[in-house]
Amino acid sequence: MNIFLIGGTGLLGCDAARMFIEQGHKVKSIALPPVPEGVELPEGMELTFGSYLDFSDDDYREFFKDCDCFIFAAGIDDCVELPPPIYDEYVKYNIKPIDSH
Repeated sequence: MNIFLIGGTGLLGCDAARMFIEQGHKVKSIALPPVPEGVELPEGMELTFGSYLDFSDDDYREFFKDCDCFIFAAGIDDCVELPPPIYDEYVKYNIKPIDSH
């Protein structure tokens, strides 16, 4: 299976990518640079650096080309330190990207 994963360097995305690759699947991912300290990327994951908010529709058409599965494992969580109030940031990074397409 060909998998497109947003957030392949994060806690969930990196482990998911590793598991899929070990099972024989092909994984391509986009993620913010740099790779977090201490993270060992799975060998064989095709990685493009950039913010999922900044790619164009044409970029996404190319990312999704020949993909059988899509996983969204990006966004911000309680590990991200932002000045309060942070509700708008949660909406911007966690809700709007998957709600507008």
